[in-house]
This record gives sequence, structure tokens and C-alpha cells, in this order.
Amino acid sequence: MDDHIKSLFKRYQEGTATAAERQLVETWFESHYGQKGRMLSRNEETSVFEDLDARISAMLADEPVITRKLNFRWMQVAAMFIALLGSGLFIRNKFSKKTIQPETFTEIRSLKGEKKEVTLKDGTTVFLNSGSSVFISSRFDAQKREVKLSGEAFFQVHHNASKPFIIHSGKLQTTVLGTSFDIKAYPEDEHVKVSVATGRVKVEKPDAAKLYAKALTHNQALVYDKVKDSHRLTTVNIDSISAWRTNHLNFDNASYEEIARMLSRWYNLDVTLNANHRDTKRYTLSFFNERPDKVLNVLSALTGMTYTMNGRKVIINPKNQF
Repeated sequence: MDDHIKSLFKRYQEGTATAAERQLVETWFESHYGQKGRMLSRNEETSVFEDLDARISAMLADEPVITRKLNFRWMQVAAMFIALLGSGLFIRNKFSKKTIQPETFTEIRSLKGEKKEVTLKDGTTVFLNSGSSVFISSRFDAQKREVKLSGEAFFQVHHNASKPFIIHSGKLQTTVLGTSFDIKAYPEDEHVKVSVATGRVKVEKPDAAKLYAKALTHNQALVYDKVKDSHRLTTVNIDSISAWRTNHLNFDNASYEEIARMLSRWYNLDVTLNANHRDTKRYTLSFFNERPDKVLNVLSALTGMTYTMNGRKVIINPKNQF
């Protein structure tokens, strides 16, 4: 018995004790020396161990005592370590229970002028458009798969019926099991658009308990108006909507404000739009891998607008319509 006890404290002093063994010894310190909440200094540790060695030696001294007395001393030592073992196991069990950590999100960002493709740990692929971010929950793939989106992304979700894939984009929540779809949700835009390529997608507004679409399917889209807090369902060409992944810049019934924002994100330009314009027309145009000046020249020829470009600064002056 004494060899085991001395061996335990020797391992503790040498730093070779297991976590459970260290906990037993430190619990003993707390109960006898009031050291809870702080580490012992080297001098304090030496003093404690000298005292401990003396106590153990005294209790285990090989002195001529009657058998009943000797057994009582062994019972004292055994009782102390049984109690210590019980306290240690209680503390270990108490603190070994998995503490629920607060949920955090890791950001994956695609800067203006670039696009990014990432694969999540569940096998889902996310294509990020320019100026977009996806935020991955620290609890991702535990019981469910949950992310936040700011900007535009095309998701190819790995199928897992037991763990729904949930995307938060502003006030909307999109839930899928395994499918591919595009979500456009830039904070500065007036609309959030969810367009489906394959599979089925559910779109809702959880804070208001509103279910907008139970099962969007191929070439269907939901467009949510953030200003009016309304939505509409429409038919789309998903290949055209997601063509940005292959470097196609598409303006689909876009206003000048939308064109300016898209040019800014796509080419990483500082685009200023003349606030006094009265052109309310919308334009549908498509470009493939063109330089920004080429795009601006085409827009100028088709719409009558003028522009100035100085480095990365662009000023657009739409032609006023009367």
C-alpha cells in the first residue's frame, strides 16, 4: 500500500502522473491546504510534499503495536485514499461532461473581383461570387448543417437525410437535404433570390413563422423584397443565373443601381452613379470574360450613358429619360 501511495506522489512531482492521478492529488491539496483556485509555488509544493511524506511515514511506521492498532492505521490510510478517490472521481465526472460551448461562426470570404470554391467537411461544395461570405457554424455537421450567407453563392449540397442543410440569408432561411441551388443575398440589394437547379428547397422566414415555399424545384425561384416584406415565385433559367461561376457577367432586367453594384463587385471598382439621373429603364445584357472598360463601352453604346474611368474609380452618368 505504501509503495503505491509514494509512487503516486512521486509521479505527480515528476510530472508523469495521468490527468486522473493529478486530480486525486490536487483534490487532497484543496481539502487539507485550501489551495483551490491557484497553482502551488515550488516552495509551497516542496513543503506540502514533505509534510505529506511525514504523515504517510508516521501512519505506516513499522512500530511494535498490537495487530488491532496496526490494522486501524492501515484503515486510516485506506479510508483517506478511498475518500480521495471518491472526490476525484466525482470532480472528474462532473467536469468531464461535455460543456456546451457557445455557437460561433467561421467566415470564408471571396473578395471583390474574385470568386472562390470551397468544400465543407460534409462534402458540400460552395461557390462564392465576388464580394460574398459564407459563415460556418461551430456546430456544423453535429446534429444539423448550418451556415450564414452574405452575398451570392451556388451550393451543391451533399445528401444527408438525417442532417438538414440550412442557409440563413438575411431574414430568409433555406432548408435542403441534398440539392444544388443559387442564393443571391447581398446586404445592399433590395431583393434576396433563391433559384433551384436540382432537388427541392424549402424557403421560410423563421422569425415570423412564415413558410414561403415548401418545395421549390428545378428552374423555380423565390424572390423576396426586403423593403416591402413580400415575396413572389417565378420561373428562371438556372444556367443563366449561375453562369457567373464560369465568368459570365449577366445583367438580368437590371436597373442602373444594380448594374453599378454588380460592376463594383465583379471588377473591384469604386463605382459612383450620378444621383440626379431619371433613367428607370431596366437592361438585360451578357458578357463573357470582358474587361471593365469593354463592358462600360457596350453599356454606353446601348443606353446612351457616359462614364469616366480613372484607375479604379468610375463615374457613370445615365442618359436622362423624359
